[in-house]
Amino acid sequence: MRRSPRFARICASAGAAILLGVAGGHARADGRAGGSVAAVSPASFGSMAGELTRQGREHAERGDDEVAIRRFVEAIQLDSTYGPAYLELAAARERAGDFDEAERTYDVAIERVAGFAAAFRGRAALHGRLGQSEQQLSDLEMAARISETLDVLRDLAQKFVEARAWPAALAAYRRFGALAEKLGDERAMRDASVHVRALSILAAELDPVSSGASSPNWVRRAEASMARRLGI
Repeated sequence: MRRSPRFARICASAGAAILLGVAGGHARADGRAGGSVAAVSPASFGSMAGELTRQGREHAERGDDEVAIRRFVEAIQLDSTYGPAYLELAAARERAGDFDEAERTYDVAIERVAGFAAAFRGRAALHGRLGQSEQQLSDLEMAARISETLDVLRDLAQKFVEARAWPAALAAYRRFGALAEKLGDERAMRDASVHVRALSILAAELDPVSSGASSPNWVRRAEASMARRLGI
């Protein structure tokens, strides 16, 4: 996608504003309003950030990414911990072909929003589209550690399969299956069961659980049994 010089300037200034932590309009420490905006509570900033992000999405859906980017940046300036604005801004920058800026946006989001698994997952997807498999796996593993959900575990397991890392894929699908059972998701449980059976064959002796189950050593059999119960 070819961008106009004006659009490039908007993206560049937006990036600078976020990296510098611009917070135009925030209340001052002494309680008086900063700039032209009256002192408001953090909750109000969050609400306004949400509204600006909603407006940005509407502009993006109409194909007006220039205005959308401005709205997302304004949302972040109001509330630097409002995660959805970072995700939308990164997506808009990627659509514009600004892959470095998209990655930088995810980096800032991860730094500023504690435990932001969605940013790790978004950055992983970007790495994947850029063919950076190692970075993609690293981010997916971090996302799974922060927030163990079926979607994250499925993505992680599938990427291990693509990398032909059979034991790691098997372990991930076991975690996926254990969580599916806990949530009562029968479809996900069936999916996990099929993959675990297939990956157990591929992993063979590389997998400590499957190899231990048939071991003549009672300690190895006990370890394998315990690992299965724990979903390892």
